[in-house]
Amino acid sequence: MTKEIPPKRVAPHMVSPTTRLLRDSMLHGNPDFYGATDEEFDGNGSNDGVNTHLSIHATNSTRKRSIRRRPLLHRQWRSIESAASQLPAIALVTLFHLMVGIPFGVSYFPVGWKSSTFAAGDDISTSDGGGFVMDGTFPIAHKEALGIRMFLFSTIIGQLTMTYASNFRNCIALQMVENVPFCQSLSYIVISHQGYGREALSTLFFLFGLASVIVGAVFYTLGRFELGKVLYFFPAHVLVGCIGGIGVFIAKTGLEVTADASFGMVFFEKMPLLLVVFGFEAGLRVLNHLTKDSTGTSRYPLLSPIYFCMITPVFYLGIWASGISVETAFSEGYFFPPLDDSSGDGSVISFLSPLWSESTWDIFRIVDFSTISWAAVTESIPTMVALVLFSLIHVPINIPAFAVSSDVDVEINAELVAHGYSNGIVGLFGGLQNYMAYTQSIIYYKSGGNGRASSLAVAGLTSVLFFIGPSVASYMPRCMAGTLLLHCGIDLFLEGVYDSYGKYDYLEYAGIWAITVVMTTFGMEAALLMGAVSALLTYAIQSVTYLSPVRGSMTAATLRSSEWNRSPEAFNVLDSDITGRVKIEVIQLQGHLFFGNISLFGESIKKIIQSNPAGKLPFIVIIDFTLVLGIDSSAAQAIIKLRDQLSHQLGTKLVIFVPGSASGFPCEINISEQLNTARNFSGSHVCEDMDQALIYAEDALIATVNKNLLYDSIKGSFLSNDQKDIISIEDEKSHAIELLFRKCPGESRQVVEKFLSYFTRETYNKGDVLWKQGTKSDSAKLLVSGDLISKLEYEAETTETISIGSVIGESGLVQGSNRNSTVYVLVDNTILYSLSSEAWEIMKKDDLQSAQLLYSIVVRYLTLRVQHVSNRIFETRCLPI
Repeated sequence: MTKEIPPKRVAPHMVSPTTRLLRDSMLHGNPDFYGATDEEFDGNGSNDGVNTHLSIHATNSTRKRSIRRRPLLHRQWRSIESAASQLPAIALVTLFHLMVGIPFGVSYFPVGWKSSTFAAGDDISTSDGGGFVMDGTFPIAHKEALGIRMFLFSTIIGQLTMTYASNFRNCIALQMVENVPFCQSLSYIVISHQGYGREALSTLFFLFGLASVIVGAVFYTLGRFELGKVLYFFPAHVLVGCIGGIGVFIAKTGLEVTADASFGMVFFEKMPLLLVVFGFEAGLRVLNHLTKDSTGTSRYPLLSPIYFCMITPVFYLGIWASGISVETAFSEGYFFPPLDDSSGDGSVISFLSPLWSESTWDIFRIVDFSTISWAAVTESIPTMVALVLFSLIHVPINIPAFAVSSDVDVEINAELVAHGYSNGIVGLFGGLQNYMAYTQSIIYYKSGGNGRASSLAVAGLTSVLFFIGPSVASYMPRCMAGTLLLHCGIDLFLEGVYDSYGKYDYLEYAGIWAITVVMTTFGMEAALLMGAVSALLTYAIQSVTYLSPVRGSMTAATLRSSEWNRSPEAFNVLDSDITGRVKIEVIQLQGHLFFGNISLFGESIKKIIQSNPAGKLPFIVIIDFTLVLGIDSSAAQAIIKLRDQLSHQLGTKLVIFVPGSASGFPCEINISEQLNTARNFSGSHVCEDMDQALIYAEDALIATVNKNLLYDSIKGSFLSNDQKDIISIEDEKSHAIELLFRKCPGESRQVVEKFLSYFTRETYNKGDVLWKQGTKSDSAKLLVSGDLISKLEYEAETTETISIGSVIGESGLVQGSNRNSTVYVLVDNTILYSLSSEAWEIMKKDDLQSAQLLYSIVVRYLTLRVQHVSNRIFETRCLPI
């Protein structure tokens, strides 16, 4: 956060007849022409307040002199200072673009489609896995330079579009590098129809552009008609399986780029090249392991990017220390061949020379509609469909994640429209798909990048790289690109099949492995088909008759917990219309929660909360899973995301989750640990049942007003066993009067004392039975000290603990009915004050005022039990003890 600088006091501007007209024109026309007044300047370097019009009249000279304006030099310095503070973020992201663009840029085309710079005797060939072996020459020079510029061009268009169309002020766009496998699959299809000539390249670039236009059209349509939630219907385990398969493909591509050869036995001949990559990758893995904290999180998020940047200087230092010349390293394949017309001949490279190089503009001149093979286009349709579907997966993941990380509330449909514009524009030029990259955006955000100007600066510097990037890449060793690709591939594979172990049930995890293996062996189209089969199989086994996941919702204004013996002050807080139970929203779910309805229940919960009037949003949200039969991994992850969205976007301070069972949620994943993070009644908390949840919520409300009310001195003073032997009977009786006084609001202390005089003192030990269920009700008792438990016999054997201050047996005594439950004593020296049936009869006959107190207690308890939260689910607290 930029520290606000107080405005400096400066001398007022002198107003002359010549400048008066100029100032009047400025105030009524262009406010930025002359400068903002001190009153209009906000202290952060902006003058958003200039829309406030000032009426300047010739007779109001005092007003004129009172307007102080900042000197031009001061305002310019503030702008320079603001821009300079963002230079590190701009430079860091631009460097990342180059570092990512080189390895992925040289990977868009199969290695077997050899660059024309290779010698005729080079043996490089690749297979599509189906028998077709690619072994031909790329139709234009500098294939790798073409790929790098394809990456940079897509990134530039994405950055420019997101700058103006996105609601994020610090997002970074990137070419969708995860689509590299699709690019190579399209290459195999086109070459099988047209060979290796320029006609094949024309068809391929047409397919690249067509895919981007289709992706853009789908994004725009989903956003324009507010259908963004449709994207959440894609099963999580299918996505994870695709990620694992793409990881294997990218790691394999990294080794092929390093060795200049297709994956196979020839790698043994290229082992010196590969050993360098293996060494760098092992070093990074060791450093990452050594720098993890106790939770397994890296202490230094920038370690990997900095490590990749250091590979090039370390490699140069290594060959110098080994006595190997750069020319020898070039000839042995440790460097890329000259990647541009302006590099590699030993001459001095002019900064402007790429502007005049013909290869610079190749990406805009390749497509020739007269040479397009429509048969190849038709055969490419399944691959294009898979590419479009896979492209849609990233956005609904990246946007909410970055919104939470940057604490910005954005509308996903608006961001989908922005992605539609971005991909549509780049597609018209034959470019590749792009999107908002979460990792780069987070780095840019945390490095201080913010605002449209700095975002345009990123696009501008990336545009410079478009011209000089391939020339710079000619001096980058292959091991840098190979290490980055290998590292990314291994990370994606581990994320797909290793990190997901234990987070999915066995059926879903088997689907993850099946998708990964099929993608590695048979390609993207077969993997997408396998994903559909896995999703349908999972749905068929897990799903039941569809039910709306949200059973209902209500505020807790009429609900009561079993904590009935709070102090009057605490009850005043809970009954308040401002601080009380009306600030609690209870939402009950039902049925199966799975990937098919996770979007529905998430949106429904947010709509329920947002439907409250402005200023009356719930302070606490209780989500009850008691009636939920099963939760799959996609829904489990959605529940965790929902918790974050409620906290960050809707301002909910406390979210309480109720699994409804001591064994936790009906899910293979133990999400209770991830949800039980509340500190000082803030965050999220897990309670076993609704009663505990409401007690916890009530405590949170009370603590917000006065934490001291949570510590009941009246009850707490008699909870310690070691005090019972030394306390006097007089103090004990006074304590009992206080407990009864709470049950009789509005009554005088003298009336309560007289009422207690009808009670007799009783002492019990652990294991004693006060009464059995079904026996005659012959007394009512006040628990003064100790612990009791009530148990329903012959039913569900439901138990209920009885706290100090509770009056029990009152309803049966008044009605003359039998006992509804059995009551056991849990600790020794338990003290109760008992009102016998004989005393009750005397009271009714001779002391109606005291008898009225017992009637009031009966009504009060029955009211509390009728209002108890368990009556909304299937428990039995509505029955009096």
